[in-house]
Amino acid sequence: MALLQVCRMDELRVLLTAAGCPGAAPVIRQLKQVDERSVKIIGTDIDQYKIGAHWCDRFHLVPRGTSPEFIPRLLEIIELERPHVLFPQSSSEIIAIASNSELLEAAGTRVMVASERSVKISENKAELYSFFKDSPVKVPEFRHVSSLEQFVSSTKELGYPDNPVCFKPPFSKGSRGFRILSEDVSRKEIILKQRPFSYFISMNEFMDVFGEDDDFPELLVMEYVQGIDCTTDPLTRNGEVLLCPIKSRHNERCGLPMKFIQVESSELLESTRYIVKALDLDWIVNAQFIGEYLIELNPRISTQIFAPALNIPYLAIKLLLEEITPDEVRDCSSKIKIGQTSVRYYNQIFFADN
Repeated sequence: MALLQVCRMDELRVLLTAAGCPGAAPVIRQLKQVDERSVKIIGTDIDQYKIGAHWCDRFHLVPRGTSPEFIPRLLEIIELERPHVLFPQSSSEIIAIASNSELLEAAGTRVMVASERSVKISENKAELYSFFKDSPVKVPEFRHVSSLEQFVSSTKELGYPDNPVCFKPPFSKGSRGFRILSEDVSRKEIILKQRPFSYFISMNEFMDVFGEDDDFPELLVMEYVQGIDCTTDPLTRNGEVLLCPIKSRHNERCGLPMKFIQVESSELLESTRYIVKALDLDWIVNAQFIGEYLIELNPRISTQIFAPALNIPYLAIKLLLEEITPDEVRDCSSKIKIGQTSVRYYNQIFFADN
């Protein structure tokens, strides 16, 4: 099937995956607020009770991105809905989509995804840190382990117990599986004064869980770095940063920051340019830093600070459809407002479950 052609004022149909993820609601709202044309959102998710089922124009259930049925299901939806653009939002789906981008585009939609190689490196922290080791981009000192013996020796090499050490599965996003191994923490204080979710764990607690486990998980053991928590959200094309808002992250709850402030940082901008060029990344990217250290790289959209004058999801779609040029995207940099603040909050929708 030939790719669908879109004129500037025609109705635009966007297939938005993971329509129930934490950042989905503002993305849906931004796309629905476009003035120059009607934008119809076809949402997908693994859960029918997610927000996308209520805010999208149409909604479809899909299997998990790791399922062999995920891509066939997307092809069914593309055939039914004929979207002009497939806009991925989930790390659990991005590798499957990148690996099958030609197949998806042959079905008649443009796919907003980087190359399979760059996506796979971005999603695997062990590969990501190895890729940028000894480069201008700082990454934490790390060890990639797959046994209890390797884990214990790696923590010692990284300074434990005199210094705290972090660990996390190589394939994991947000705070899933992330813990700080430290003996200098009061368990009593954690229980009585902190919220139920805590990153800190002692070696004894780790041993209680994994000491007798024959199926030891693959883990990335890292030095504990500290500094301001910031992310860059570049819009890129062919390994070049065209536009790059930078925000600091605050007030974390359950692994999600609840407040963001638009900031300036020439150091993080230069690191982001190097990352994007080295991996030849395309479209919307999200790079998370602690201080100057690259911690995580998402080859997809993540939570952004939106403004009426700077609708990055829609800019990316127009760039993908070749309705605007890279130079026109660069010209939008002046619309980034330093100091602009965004606050995430909880809301509710009421409906009858028939």
